[in-house]
Amino acid sequence: MEIKFLLGEELILSTKYVKLIRKKDFDKIIIKKEDIKSANLQFAEISKQYLIIRVTFKGLKDFKNDYFFNVSDILLKTKEISLTGVLDDPLGIYNQGYIDNFKLLTDKKEKIKWYELNDKQKYFYLRGCCLLSGVRENIDNMNPVIIIDLSKVKTDLDVYYEIGKAFFKSYGYFGTEFHSFRDCLISIYESIKMREQTPLLRIKGYMNFEKRFSDNILFNDFYEEFTKSGFEIQNSK
Repeated sequence: MEIKFLLGEELILSTKYVKLIRKKDFDKIIIKKEDIKSANLQFAEISKQYLIIRVTFKGLKDFKNDYFFNVSDILLKTKEISLTGVLDDPLGIYNQGYIDNFKLLTDKKEKIKWYELNDKQKYFYLRGCCLLSGVRENIDNMNPVIIIDLSKVKTDLDVYYEIGKAFFKSYGYFGTEFHSFRDCLISIYESIKMREQTPLLRIKGYMNFEKRFSDNILFNDFYEEFTKSGFEIQNSK
């Protein structure tokens, strides 16, 4: 991930991460000096200026968004830079969760430890995967038997993550709730039908899945939706 601060089209600072804090009457951007990649001397003189904040992340699809920040004050500290002003974002496009997720992916080089993440990180990881790869029409796994490991799942997001992980090589998105899960399943339906044989889904850790989800509507939806799409399911301990 790279975040550029532009004055017009002139690059004045490039950093790996920013933290936006929303207040009632103003906004504040915190930039750790250890995250700064390059800086122009003009950066110290940007008070009362209108900046473009350009966030880019390269994945299967490149993510790029511009945000606009009207700087009222700048404070240079020993370990960080603080910008006070107003984020011009009437549609609410900026979301710190996605920025945090892209930093997580950058730092871990995709090799995250899913079950060490909190629920908020898990949600934004999956939504970030959707931004980067979209809802796909083909799955990467060409094996006749696809193993979905549900031996550690505790929450709905864990289940959607494990499906995406089983189907795709990277940025595996298969929903964050029932409707997006069904949309993903509908999206791959035609490509699955074109195979000589529909893959068998082997559910590893079925006992854990049943124990934790038997009273959850996701348990029945999981089997019903996959079966309606032509998949045969085999449960395994």
